Order: sequence, then structure tokens, then C-alpha cells
Amino acid sequence: MSSETAAASAKVQFPGLNSLRFLAAFFVVLGHVPLNQESLGLPHPNGAAFFYRGAFAVSFFFTLSGFLITYLLLDERQRTGDIRIRAFYLRRVCRIWPLYFAVVFFGLFFYNGLMPLLGMHYRIEYRLSTALVLYTLLLPNLMNSLYTVGGLLNPSWSIGVEEQFYLLWAPAVKRVRDRLPALCWAVFAVSLLFFSLAHYNVFGPYEWKKFVGQLKFHFMAAGALCAWFLHRRRAGFLRLPVFASRLLQVALFALLLDFYLLSLIPWGWLGEELLQLLLYSWLLVNVAANPRNVLPLDNRVFDYLGTISYGIYMLHMVAVYTAAEVFLRSSWWRGGSLVFYGLAYYGLVLGLTFLLAHLSYRWFELPFLRLKDRRFSLLPMPETSSPAPSAP
Repeated sequence: MSSETAAASAKVQFPGLNSLRFLAAFFVVLGHVPLNQESLGLPHPNGAAFFYRGAFAVSFFFTLSGFLITYLLLDERQRTGDIRIRAFYLRRVCRIWPLYFAVVFFGLFFYNGLMPLLGMHYRIEYRLSTALVLYTLLLPNLMNSLYTVGGLLNPSWSIGVEEQFYLLWAPAVKRVRDRLPALCWAVFAVSLLFFSLAHYNVFGPYEWKKFVGQLKFHFMAAGALCAWFLHRRRAGFLRLPVFASRLLQVALFALLLDFYLLSLIPWGWLGEELLQLLLYSWLLVNVAANPRNVLPLDNRVFDYLGTISYGIYMLHMVAVYTAAEVFLRSSWWRGGSLVFYGLAYYGLVLGLTFLLAHLSYRWFELPFLRLKDRRFSLLPMPETSSPAPSAP
């Protein structure tokens, strides 16, 4: 078997997760549009929860990331007898760094060079050298907490949170072995405690409250815990009522719909956090691996949009800025139907976002992904190892 064939055969596939990845990115895009419209004096939605769930969708990304990364690490150990930490980091570099640094450098050039050149005023609160150091050290969340960085650079904060978590997570998973659930619960408890303390201003000034409040490692720990149970206790885990009962699945899905579309139930700040932890963990396992799942999300369109969702997330503010400029400089929509205005505005934002993400994936990200798969994918299992389970 060639190394490429072995790597391909070692891949774990979870049908439906790409669709969830796209839906999360979709809500992030929706969440930034009205904020930008309001800052420019354009008509914007004033209420509906549907338009303001971007921050919550990022927490879903954290849960998804913790689930997938941990499952793949556990699967690698079962397949090969070990976890190659260096290869893990190099896979992360190939997947995350190219687009992250491209967006960072473009954003810094846009605000510090292009806008002044075009005579457009934008207040810069930071030194360029400081920004370069923090972004290079993968601390965009600290940069965003200390300074106003602008919409193009703002989405990068969550990339920093994930990279900081995984800096220690892969070695930890390799070392703790069967004690991984205890580690997950410990990280979950400590992270949720810090999040709660930040809410009560324990960490002082607004900047540090924001920084600590964004370190939502408890979502990644919740995803990791689900990955362990699915990998090690699959049959018993999927017999839990939340997966076995279709009626209970429908009830949980109704809660999720209310939270994202209507927000009729008042949960409070901590209730919202706990509800998300429950619903996201359930949703991931249910869609990824539950044969009794009542939410069929696996389709070709959503699957591809999920494949390019990293580009959707990182590049959508370019589309948001472009749409705002188009509507500010034109008058055809003024005095007309707000419904038509909204459809045209969001249609332009989403269309441009999908186009940019497609081009980024096809011409920029894909070569790095091929390098990742060719050079740093899992090795085949040694002959003496026990057989690996089939991918779900």
C-alpha cells in the first residue's frame, strides 16, 4: 500500500458535520452584517435573534473543533499505537496558518496603508510592530481585546483561542491515555469558572475581562469528552435517551431552533452558556454518528459550503464592507421596500462571501491541504496492532 493510499484509508469521515460547519459560518456572517449597517447609518434589523447569533455560532465551532481533533488523535493512537505530535502541529500549520496570515497581513495593510493612501480616516490605536508581534505569536484574541482592530481582522480572535488550546492539548491527549475524561472535566470546570468570574468583572479592566471571557475552552473540552465516549464507549453512549429517543431529539432540536431563530425562552447569561454546551454536544454526536438521527443534514451543497467554511469565516468581512460601500454610494434602494432592500443586501453579502471562499479554497488553501495529506497524514497501523474500527 502506498503512503498516499494508506493516509486516505485512515481518514475518519463524519457525514453531516460539514453542513453544521457551514450553518455556523452562515450565522457568523449574518451577525456581522447588521452591526456594520448600524455603524454606517444604513437600515438594519433591530430585533430578531436570527440576525444576532454570530458569537454563539463561534462557540459551536469550538465544540466541533474539540470533538474532531480529539477523535482524530484517539483514532491515530488506535491505528498506529502512538500520536505524532510534530505531524499534528504541521497539519495544523498547513490547514490554519496560510489563510490566517494572509488575512492578517492584508488587514494590517488595509487599515495602516491603503485607507490613509485613499484619504479614508480610520483611527489606529496600536503600533504596527505590536500588531505584527501579537498576530505572529498567534495571539489575535489578545490583540482584539487590547485594541479596536477593524472588521477584517476581528474574526481572527477565535483562531488564536483554538491554536492556544491545541498547543497543549495534543501532548496532553498523548500522555493521559485512559484518564482523558478526567482531564476534559477538569478543563471544562476551570474554563467555565474563569468565564463566570470574567462576567462578574473579577479580572479588572474591560480589556482583560474580554480576553478571559473569550477563552471558552469549556466548549472544546465538551467536544473532546463526546469524542472520547464515542470512540471508546460508542454503543453505550448512543443508547442514551438523547440519542435513542426520536421524541427527545425533536424536543432538543426545538430548543435549538428557538435559541437561534426566536429566543422566546429567557435563559440568562449562564443559562445560555450551559444550554449551548448541552445542545452543541448533543447535535455533533447525533448528526455525526447516531443511526437514529432525525436531522438529515448531509447534502452536496451544504457539504461543499462546509468544506470552504474556513474561507467563509475569515473572508466574509470583505464582502460585508463591499456591500456597505455599494449601498452607501447608490440610491436605487432608498424609499423602496425594506424587504427587497434586505434581500438584495444579504444576497450580495452571501454571494460575494461564497465566491471569495470558493476562490480561496480552490487556488490558495487547496495546495496546502494536499501537502498536509501527502506529508503529514496518519500512518497505517503496524501489523501487530489490533484492527481499527471502521469509520462512522
